[in-house]
Amino acid sequence: MASAQSVHVRPSGVDPHGTIDLLRRWLAGVANAPALAWLDSELDRQRAGLDEQRLAIALGSVRRRLGKHALALSAEDIAQADAWRSGWQPQLWGTDEAARVALLLATDRNDNGAFSARVDKLCATAEINELIAYLKGFAVFPAPQALHARAREAARSSATPVFQAIACNNPYPFDYFDQPAWNQVVIKCIFVGAELESIVGLRARRNPELLAMLRDFVAERHAAGRPLPDNVHRFIAE
Repeated sequence: MASAQSVHVRPSGVDPHGTIDLLRRWLAGVANAPALAWLDSELDRQRAGLDEQRLAIALGSVRRRLGKHALALSAEDIAQADAWRSGWQPQLWGTDEAARVALLLATDRNDNGAFSARVDKLCATAEINELIAYLKGFAVFPAPQALHARAREAARSSATPVFQAIACNNPYPFDYFDQPAWNQVVIKCIFVGAELESIVGLRARRNPELLAMLRDFVAERHAAGRPLPDNVHRFIAE
């Protein structure tokens, strides 16, 4: 973990159970009654007593139970999400992702070590859609510092959807990556063709080293006859 001087940590004060309530309310807007009843039953089961085996079954059943649909949040919902956790963008989540994150949050017992270990283990064994959901959940999970190694691994992933789950539309890197790791995320976003504007806090963490790296990257691309989007040039020139 990087030193406090090189990391931009914004204490979120996010209450896991409050986050569950938000996710459950948003899911109610798009999921059918049987799906919601199933989810409520599984959430209640984990709140009553942690059941790791049942959790694994529930996490694996989410797509079949709730499908994969956009949450379809209103402007008010989006504003509430950002007020709850600055930079959080659940309007880009699917129903399956929201449900999986809610299920994991229901296992929280105010024990950061146990929670982060559970998330890390699940990330290590997850199929890609589950892993993407968990990484998006880093925006609101407890024990964010303890998840740093897993987040950095995702940022190095050669699987673009996995990389984007942590790097794009996710406030985690802005808050917890040191400057070298942050700069690499920005460069890689451009390299894989992700939208530069999808990086939460892009301009707030603009720094001379990043600009130098970008200029070198632009020169290499230009020499190879491979142009870059105009927004990259504009960001450098700002």
